[in-house]
Amino acid sequence: MSVLRSIVLLSSLPLASAFAAEPLATRGQAAYEQKIKPMLVQYCFDCHADGMDKGNFTFDKYTDYTALRADMKFWDHVRQQIVTHVMPPEKKEKPSLEQRDEMVAWIDDAIFWFDPARPDPGHVTYRRLNRTEYNNTVRDLLLVDSRPAREFPPDDTGYGYDNIGDVLSLSPMLMEKYMRAARSVATDAMDASSPGHLDTEIQGRKFYKQKGETQEDGTFRWFFANAEVSQKFYAPADGAYTMELEAAATQAGTDPALIGIKLNGKELSTFEIKQTWKAENPKWETITYTLNLKAGESKLSVAFLNDFSDEANPDASKRDRNVVLKDVTIRGPHSLLPPRGSRFLRWLTDNKPVARPFLQLTGEDFEKGQGSAHKDTGGILLGSSGYVKHPIQLTTAGKYRINIKAGAQQAGDEPAKFDVRIAGKTVGAFSVTAKNQTPQTFDLQTELPAGSHELQIWFLNDYYEAETKADRNLWIHQARVEGPLNQPAGIAAEAVPALVEKMGTRLFRRPIREDEKKKWQDFASLALQEGEKPLGALSFVLEGMLVSPSFLFRGDPQPVGEVKDGVALVDEYTLASRLSYFLWSAPPDDKLLQLAAKGELRKNLATEIKRMIADWRGWALTEDFAGQWLQIRDMDIVSPDTRTFPEWKGGVAGSMKKETQLFFDHILRENRSVVEFLNADYTFADKKLAQWYGLKDVKGDKFEKVSLQGTPRGGVLTQGTVLLVTSGQTRTSPVKRGKYLLENILGTPPPPAPGGVPPLDEAKVKKTKMTLREQFALHREHTSCAGCHAFLDPMGFAFENYDAIGRYRDSEKGLPIDAAGQLVRGQQFKNMVELRNILAKDMAGDFTRNLTENLLTFALGRGLEHSDKLAVKEITQKTVAAEYHFQSMIQAVVESVPFQKMRVSAEAE
Repeated sequence: MSVLRSIVLLSSLPLASAFAAEPLATRGQAAYEQKIKPMLVQYCFDCHADGMDKGNFTFDKYTDYTALRADMKFWDHVRQQIVTHVMPPEKKEKPSLEQRDEMVAWIDDAIFWFDPARPDPGHVTYRRLNRTEYNNTVRDLLLVDSRPAREFPPDDTGYGYDNIGDVLSLSPMLMEKYMRAARSVATDAMDASSPGHLDTEIQGRKFYKQKGETQEDGTFRWFFANAEVSQKFYAPADGAYTMELEAAATQAGTDPALIGIKLNGKELSTFEIKQTWKAENPKWETITYTLNLKAGESKLSVAFLNDFSDEANPDASKRDRNVVLKDVTIRGPHSLLPPRGSRFLRWLTDNKPVARPFLQLTGEDFEKGQGSAHKDTGGILLGSSGYVKHPIQLTTAGKYRINIKAGAQQAGDEPAKFDVRIAGKTVGAFSVTAKNQTPQTFDLQTELPAGSHELQIWFLNDYYEAETKADRNLWIHQARVEGPLNQPAGIAAEAVPALVEKMGTRLFRRPIREDEKKKWQDFASLALQEGEKPLGALSFVLEGMLVSPSFLFRGDPQPVGEVKDGVALVDEYTLASRLSYFLWSAPPDDKLLQLAAKGELRKNLATEIKRMIADWRGWALTEDFAGQWLQIRDMDIVSPDTRTFPEWKGGVAGSMKKETQLFFDHILRENRSVVEFLNADYTFADKKLAQWYGLKDVKGDKFEKVSLQGTPRGGVLTQGTVLLVTSGQTRTSPVKRGKYLLENILGTPPPPAPGGVPPLDEAKVKKTKMTLREQFALHREHTSCAGCHAFLDPMGFAFENYDAIGRYRDSEKGLPIDAAGQLVRGQQFKNMVELRNILAKDMAGDFTRNLTENLLTFALGRGLEHSDKLAVKEITQKTVAAEYHFQSMIQAVVESVPFQKMRVSAEAE
């Protein structure tokens, strides 16, 4: 949105008198009396002075020059009317271009002048994180995958953007949502669950060839000659894993088939496959082997080693020795491991354990030992006396806690009984007293030696009565082994205060202040006194910090260095946050905070800006800034009328959106000239979009850079995104398109439409044989419409060769389209191609200024004030001097006074 409109909307905000333009008052008054007032008298006073106040606008209310000059809102309106050529109206005497330019120059010099030696950084808005910033902040600081802001109400927008502090209110409903989100996020961030358990089945066909030839057969893999296949898998932690390989063989010769197993290229063992393959009812030989794995990726290889053939054998089934691999299953680890903890916990504790090592098993993790047993929806059912087993590896001797969750189907005179055996001894005997399979929990502690063991759970008293069919069975639902119990149990209570400080500094994106630190440490101490464990106390503190203003809000800068004329630099932590939320819509990363801590961020801004734009998070500027400036986000809700356009397929809207995003991102990351937004002879398209545009040589779903030379397209204005968001559901809209070009691209929006003027009759639009342009010509005959449309229509009708769904056309209703026009300053064009050239050649300055205003508004999170015109002018000049390179503009925004500095009250000085 333009500075003009921003000033109008901000006119009620108080401005410090220290920044007034008094040094120019005398010279401005002389110029006004000698040159400007005579022009106003000649062209304006008939309607807006001497008792006349058409449009409720008059010069009469000002008693002297000082009062007249002080009303910036008034002059803002005057300037807009002059620049847009809306005033004087049709049939009135009009000033020349030179006179208009002279009046505009006087307004800029005398009314909107501020002393460049005493720049005003403007007010700082204490603003909350919007939904995007909240999600990204949770993502980057808490290192969790949740996106809780999806449940928040939509953010309001101001000045075209949803990160404007003045409109980001905090309602009771949103506060309630914050509290719920804090609880959920804290739970995820403080998760200290098991490090993970691998239970993966790799089908034979999924092994890829390493050497030799093999062949897929459904889910199996056949070896018809000596060959080797491999597959990779991921182990969640160090430890012992069980590998089960199922295979069969067609036998030939006197020796059984032989296979070899390798792990990460190292030979482990060889095995004989004695089970003979039968196609009609295949049976498999199961090979069990223990793999000692390191956490991370490993490669398992299976090789057929002894191919053999005997063509003369009278038994056809014994002429060729081959192997068929069914699958490989890997389970583990079987060792006790400390909770790996969430990524946030690992950061908070410097990768130290947060609890004792343990092994958590479900009933389905157990295997049958003796008797009847089968897996049953998370548990394992023992249908007869016997036991189930699971390997377990203990690295340290000591006392261990074993917890069993079991249920039973009761029958007979006594409850179901089971005991727990490990390391060659019975360590606990229990009775399940609950009926109807209701689970009960049983605990025991026992001394165990280090080494590889087998955890066994024995069902001791199976019972069945044939007459009544009463049946006693045992279900094992869960088992947990934890210890050694004489080792530290994770985070110590005395470590909590330091962890609170570390956590606060991270969440608040700056060093935590002493008063804050004491408050949160006292909160943690109270939780510990109430019986919470250290991890629980930290979780409560985290939940509280997530609803703290220091987390939810931004905009509390501290001045540093010299205070001059009530202005000082903001501290470098604030600068880091301003920079990261501008470019990433996310909090500063470690590199920015480290530089801020050393006071070296300002000295390295150019390097950091390049790094941040190149980072994957740099896409946020495309998603959040360009998404709103160019209205790319609106592509999610466009809905052309399919009765009018039956050929419309919604999927192409996604390709159009992607095109504009990639186009913006390309200019940004490649540091191209911003003028290419107006006249670039390339775009980005996939096959779907290329066909829609009539472009050739684009294949597949992948987007690629495409030349537009020799086509009627170029720049952002002829991209489907712009064409669709500026159209109605059934037709193009020259008014919307012209307004988009003037407001979003050039920053000179037309005045609002006058009241009482009826819109076009849509039914008549459909039925008439006239083109839309001819119908608008009749509409323009209304006197109150003519002035605005003279400014608006040439821009809007230049788009008429592009229909409402983004396709190029030469005619409408069988009549040739007239896209020619003449701008208010006299430039003539025949179509959009010529208009784009005019924009790039004659109006690059207006476009650059407007882009600067939009970037600065987005970066500051507030509307621009009158005093910001100095910064806009300086940023624009630096951009032009740098040949319009986009990153140069961004650097100039970051180096500007409003971005770098803050007002300081007399008390603060």
